[in-house]
Amino acid sequence: MKLAKNLFSRLSIMLWLILILQPDLYSQNIYVSSNGNNNNTGYKVTEPLKSINRAIEMASAGDTIYLLPGTYKEIVKFINKNGLPEKPICISGYADSENNYPLIDGGASEPKLNASSNWIIIENSHWIEIARIKFKNGWTYPIQIYNSSYISFDQCKFWGGKRVISAFGADTHHLLVENCFWDQGGEYLWKIEKDSEGIDAWTSMHHGNMNYFNGSLIDFNGTGGSIVIRKNTIINAFNGIRFRGVEGFDSNIEIYDNHVSNIRDNDFEPEYYTYNLHIYHNFSHNIHKTLSVDNVEGGQIYYYGNVITSDNDPWSVQISAGFWKIYGSRRILSYPIYAFNNSFFGVGYAFVNARKQFMRLLKHYNNAYFFSIDNGWDLNIWDSTDDFDYDISNKEWPANIIDNKKELRGKICDVKFVDGVNRNLKLQSGSPGIDAGKILSFKEFDWTQSYEGKTPDIGAYENEKLVEGPPFRFLTPPKSKIEYKEKPRIVKNYIDGSKVIIYFSDKIDTASVKKEFISLYKGNEKLAVTSVSFPKDFYQMIIETKAVPNEGGLSISFSKMSVGTNGETATYWASTIPVYKRN
Repeated sequence: MKLAKNLFSRLSIMLWLILILQPDLYSQNIYVSSNGNNNNTGYKVTEPLKSINRAIEMASAGDTIYLLPGTYKEIVKFINKNGLPEKPICISGYADSENNYPLIDGGASEPKLNASSNWIIIENSHWIEIARIKFKNGWTYPIQIYNSSYISFDQCKFWGGKRVISAFGADTHHLLVENCFWDQGGEYLWKIEKDSEGIDAWTSMHHGNMNYFNGSLIDFNGTGGSIVIRKNTIINAFNGIRFRGVEGFDSNIEIYDNHVSNIRDNDFEPEYYTYNLHIYHNFSHNIHKTLSVDNVEGGQIYYYGNVITSDNDPWSVQISAGFWKIYGSRRILSYPIYAFNNSFFGVGYAFVNARKQFMRLLKHYNNAYFFSIDNGWDLNIWDSTDDFDYDISNKEWPANIIDNKKELRGKICDVKFVDGVNRNLKLQSGSPGIDAGKILSFKEFDWTQSYEGKTPDIGAYENEKLVEGPPFRFLTPPKSKIEYKEKPRIVKNYIDGSKVIIYFSDKIDTASVKKEFISLYKGNEKLAVTSVSFPKDFYQMIIETKAVPNEGGLSISFSKMSVGTNGETATYWASTIPVYKRN
């Protein structure tokens, strides 16, 4: 009997230790209200805390802090606070309706330079998620991230801010910004012509009195990279997404499925350095210049499947200066820009090279242009490393394309978009762009372009769907100063009949994968997995099912996560397939 009692005592102590050492096994909800009280427990919606930061102090991995509707005026701080893989610390609005999202007010009465009206500071923290919150009156850098990783923003709405999210430090990596909305300055910013001193507004915003607008939704400088920016809406801003890279850092960037409009300067602007940058499936409207690669080192930029349009009203004609700005002198690319299968309709020039500096390593194929006014090609810079072919334009090619014997298979004609004025740049039946493109391949991704018909279509669409490019892979930059190993994550997925094809960011150890570990769902219906294989390489997984999955309702879960060949456990973070959660 004494032996049994001692055994029971030891087991009780072991269980108690497990509970203490692994609090993430028992996730909790913590509630905060602007009318709450810090003497409350915070664990019931009827007993909310008042302070967000008090809730953060209490939170452990897997916990969710719910902010009830209301206005909060404290700077939210995550300092030395850590979630765990697949168990982040979440802070979220409690209501699903955007009208009832809680508001964090930074307190800035007006935009100005060097203001310190902040919303969030994240420092030396990891696996943090921020969702369904509105932010207003924050300047100049209202969200600051230092040496933190696996930080996510989802369904947030921002008004104001020069650089809304600023990220620094070599240990900062894996940042996700998705389903967010940013309006930097409203109609005022888009329509203003002169500042208070009578100076041209663009000049004032770029480097004058109104420089507090010259920022971006996210800016990073000297980080470990691995940044995903997707499914966001950006309007009425000076720049859309602009970042300042440092050699050996700031690599492996994905920017896709964003809607960007009314931009006074550039919607996508890498500066100084970039490596393995993928920009695709974005919709841009009324932009001063669309892609700006001005004195940038590095390269391997993949820009494809983007749709760029502009209005013909006098203001848009005045603002929309050009689709491309690509040149360099102080810093030049070492690896190419692959600009392929994009569609352009509007008033800008194709290229603007006003500074007469040379561009290089531009590989320009399968693009479709329709200039709706007398503007056209202004390509006055050329380098022997540039190549143009298989493009369609309704304006004559510039002299340097003709003189260098480029566009030998290009066409000068109307590509016949369905309705360019209303931003539908799919191809009409009978378009000269159908089955007229170049078949592209990229060895670094073991990828060859897929298409229907004889060859790929020209423009952003293939058979009315946006063209696909190479599935993203994590690539170590030259002269790398990145010290972490990539946790393989799902970066693309397709359905092919009864097969689900998944691409990972890094190689998977196939010995760590069994079909019994994988569950696929169509809604709440579990699909029988019959096999799993890696027929092409260690990045691509094919899951065979007995039923035909539904792409819109597909979700996935793993009872045991796969492991990369680098020894890192895979993650759901930023997965393109939703993680299964029972409704």
